[in-house]
Amino acid sequence: MKEYKVINIITLSLILLISIIAAHIENLSRVNVVAYTWGSRGTIVQQIQQKLSEWGYYKKDIDGVYGQDTWLAVKTFQQDNNIRVDGIVGDATLSKMGILFGNIAYAASGNTYTWGSTGETVKEIQRKLRSWGYYSGAVDGDYGYETWLAVRKFQSKNGLKVDGVVGGQTLQNLGIQTGGSSGNVSREVNLVAAAINGESRGEPYEGMVAVGAVILNRTKSGKFPTTIAGVIYQPGAFTAVDDGQINLAPSRQSINAAKDALNGWDPTGGCIYYWNPGTATSKWIWSRDIVTKIGKHYFGK
Repeated sequence: MKEYKVINIITLSLILLISIIAAHIENLSRVNVVAYTWGSRGTIVQQIQQKLSEWGYYKKDIDGVYGQDTWLAVKTFQQDNNIRVDGIVGDATLSKMGILFGNIAYAASGNTYTWGSTGETVKEIQRKLRSWGYYSGAVDGDYGYETWLAVRKFQSKNGLKVDGVVGGQTLQNLGIQTGGSSGNVSREVNLVAAAINGESRGEPYEGMVAVGAVILNRTKSGKFPTTIAGVIYQPGAFTAVDDGQINLAPSRQSINAAKDALNGWDPTGGCIYYWNPGTATSKWIWSRDIVTKIGKHYFGK
């Protein structure tokens, strides 16, 4: 009888232990484990390649694309450093390379963005920083080293806490609102965005901002109405008003472009005219001094 009780206790203990292990494994499966392997892309892959290149393991381009050459270099590095040889750069390999994530405050939730963040808001941060001369990298929505440095420069210049983290204060100083929809956009922004959407849909982002800048420049020129609505709805001024495209719901990109223009970005350098040379029918417009070309549009004064 005693032996039977002992067996029962052991069995119950094993069941309990297995349950605990299973629960632990389930919890682990919910954790976002940082790992890079064949097919991964981005600035962290560039750092991996840079490290491997410095140490003689990698001889190819540092392009941020984890392909066969990177994979082979990682395997050799792992073998030389007594790490499991699988070509996957996980925590152990990252730590051995000196690429430490523990010191970086990742944006897990809320309106906070830093190294490792991705998405449209990161693109908007990069666009702002680039337009103001802080950032010269690609507007790709990937918050890497160059973006981090640019944010720190911006923060230092604007009297903000210099930590490379774009939180509420930095977002506000950048003129970026997150979490809202077009229904929360001010009437002024929405009107400029509608004009941009109708006039320059399909143009590069800078070209969209440029159209918004022309509208604003006209209000200050002394040659046009002094209000945004007055400029946009001046008879014959904009094709989008004539053909009704002004009434289409503006895209998110158009809204962002309108905000950038209203916040002072003027890629045209003060121009008050623009036209598409492929479709312009007015001979008079060609008498304007051409300042720049962005996308398909000429901009002039």
